[in-house]
Amino acid sequence: MNESDHIPTIFLAGPPGAGKSTLGNKVCAKLNLRFLDFSRPNMPRNTAAERQALETAIRDRSAAVIALSWSLQQHSAVLTLTRRSGVVLLLWAHPLDMQTRSGYSEPLFTPVGRLKTRGGFGRHGSGCREFRRLDRACHETLMLVDVPLGKAAEDLKDYILWIGRQHSEPPSVREGLISWVKDWQQDFDANRQAAEIIVDAMARYTLHLKSQGASSRKLSGVYDDLDAAGMLVMMYDAPKGKNAERILSHFGAPPWDLEFERKFSDSSSAIARYERNLEGFARFLQQSGLLPKEDGE
Repeated sequence: MNESDHIPTIFLAGPPGAGKSTLGNKVCAKLNLRFLDFSRPNMPRNTAAERQALETAIRDRSAAVIALSWSLQQHSAVLTLTRRSGVVLLLWAHPLDMQTRSGYSEPLFTPVGRLKTRGGFGRHGSGCREFRRLDRACHETLMLVDVPLGKAAEDLKDYILWIGRQHSEPPSVREGLISWVKDWQQDFDANRQAAEIIVDAMARYTLHLKSQGASSRKLSGVYDDLDAAGMLVMMYDAPKGKNAERILSHFGAPPWDLEFERKFSDSSSAIARYERNLEGFARFLQQSGLLPKEDGE
């Protein structure tokens, strides 16, 4: 069975010595997936040439799994491109082990002075700014600290298959928002078809924000405000039917902002955040063609 039809492009990130080449080759051979390794010695090392080769590989869907070189990972624009193009998976072993395996003589990691265990990186190997930067930039992180090679390969295989299963689910399921449909039905006697249309659009928006590198803190506020807006629309507008444009038109501007103040929060910062997040949702609906753009845009 060829699993590549069921998964997005997966980009393996991580420092030299994390196992991107070894594990990527091993797992892709087992799953019959095409693997492209930018960390191989014979790959271009000129940054511009590397980026051009990566962009070509993404455009042509040259591989199901692509290992990113350490030099590519130093550029935020590259990480943004890969987030938009697929799923970025960070492989992370302990910095002391990765440094040894990397063959680099210069230090790759910055220890934390207050940590007194394992060279200042901690028992879990995450006590350095390099980990924090990559962990924020990647969709998923697979910790391989003190994990034997065979177990690491099985863990990566399971992760790739899990990503494939997640990717095949509808956006509302992938984002965990499908429960909102049931909640709105029970609380407001909402029309199920209308609720499903709204939740699907909201899930597509949050996936879009993730692809743009939105932080967990920002996303938490977006989820809260979208849920509140959905409740208010269901409570006061009670949309029905299958016409997505008509149903989503209730979100062409922040809906029921005065009622948000009354029912959810009278904090000026919370109100401002609600309006900002719902304006962003409205722009997304227009840019994605789910709503007509306003005149002059």
